[in-house]
Amino acid sequence: MKTNLLAGNWLVKARLLPLILLLINSYTFAQLDKTYVSSQNNQIQGLCLLCSVQNPQNVIGDNENNYTAMMVPIGLLANIEQTLVFPETASHFRKITIGIGTANTPVKQLPLGKIFIETFMGNTPNGDYKLVDNSMIKAEPISKRGVIEFSPTKRFDRIKLSFHSGLLNLGDELRIYYAHHLPIPFTACGNPPLDPMAYYPFDGDLKDKIKGNDIIPEDQYSASYTNGLACAQALTSSDIDKFYTIEPISAKVFSTSFWALMETHMYIGTLGDLMGDIKLDPSDPPNQLNHYTIQYSPSSTENYLQICIYVNGKKQNCSNLLNTDVKNPLLISLPKASIDELIMYDRLLDEDEIKQLAESYNIPFPTDSFNITNKKSNPEDEIFTIFPNPTAGQITLNGNILFLDSDISIRNTSGAEVYRAKFTSKTFDLPSSLPDGIYILSIQTKEKKMYTRKIILRK
Repeated sequence: MKTNLLAGNWLVKARLLPLILLLINSYTFAQLDKTYVSSQNNQIQGLCLLCSVQNPQNVIGDNENNYTAMMVPIGLLANIEQTLVFPETASHFRKITIGIGTANTPVKQLPLGKIFIETFMGNTPNGDYKLVDNSMIKAEPISKRGVIEFSPTKRFDRIKLSFHSGLLNLGDELRIYYAHHLPIPFTACGNPPLDPMAYYPFDGDLKDKIKGNDIIPEDQYSASYTNGLACAQALTSSDIDKFYTIEPISAKVFSTSFWALMETHMYIGTLGDLMGDIKLDPSDPPNQLNHYTIQYSPSSTENYLQICIYVNGKKQNCSNLLNTDVKNPLLISLPKASIDELIMYDRLLDEDEIKQLAESYNIPFPTDSFNITNKKSNPEDEIFTIFPNPTAGQITLNGNILFLDSDISIRNTSGAEVYRAKFTSKTFDLPSSLPDGIYILSIQTKEKKMYTRKIILRK
């Protein structure tokens, strides 16, 4: 399918873009769920006269008006520690907000040097023990209620607050109302919707900056990078068809977006080979930078997955692919192509978000055509699948194509043939000498029709 896309009036867009992005970001941020504390523990350390913790459980949950009261008037090297535990590990790019208050003293007048904070993964400290200063406390000048805000640099599942003696006058109390964390912007180049499940900037590595689900290249080669694509560096391949794997995606509904520049084409696997590939062909002429968004969701047709493709913020087509319950890796194939700013969400982005995401990088779109094709694009098409995939060595061929008298060939990613046989059974074993990796299986039927699928071998 080919579609002409117009670049639009970029002068007007450039003037309006900062205001639009501010409104979008504020709205999106407000709509995201807060993750509140699910449990707590506390202790008093040192010699402390009249130190106490009242109603410590009130800090748990989303009631932002109940509070835990800390009494820390005087003491000898004494302090109260309260550890606030979240229900699950927080990904990177989260902002922690802690609601605080007092009975009598304006929050902004609390003495400095008396409140400390630290994040943990389980019982292991993240090494970010810090003094809470005025830059972290947000409150009106005479208000007795405010918040502490900060953004950890490591993943965490709990925070420890330490309140030292001398913080309050006799008869006063420090109140902790709640604690939660929210997502914050995660890239300086564009303005993607917040809270992705994965983000790969490809700035010299294959690391996921959100949850650490790093991309895995095949053993036969190392990753290569180029400068000046969409944002800093980009993952690139200039010769052979290189394969990259993102380990299993459990979400049945998700979106992925990226910038790509192609000389020939590239493939993006869906939830695995059992559901086919999306082939992205370059614009005409090739080697032009475009933004792609692909949406995956269960189709109204049973056992099929609906895939919708957007180029430069505009919908190109939607189609159905065979769906299964097998959760395979997402596969990226780059023959003479580059990819940058790969972002994944465990939800469907709406059309406004897709358009705004593509435009937020302030990169002019080309006016040329695009060609996007899908393998196995409709339920009535011929179906050919491989199971299980990944495999420990045995595979089963399934589908409605004619297997009888067909030729089976398997090649490695360098193109060398490592197996050839006539079809005798839908289930057969791969050669035991094959090392782990990605292979290309080809079936040529007696009518000379050719079908290919990727195999992931993991013994």
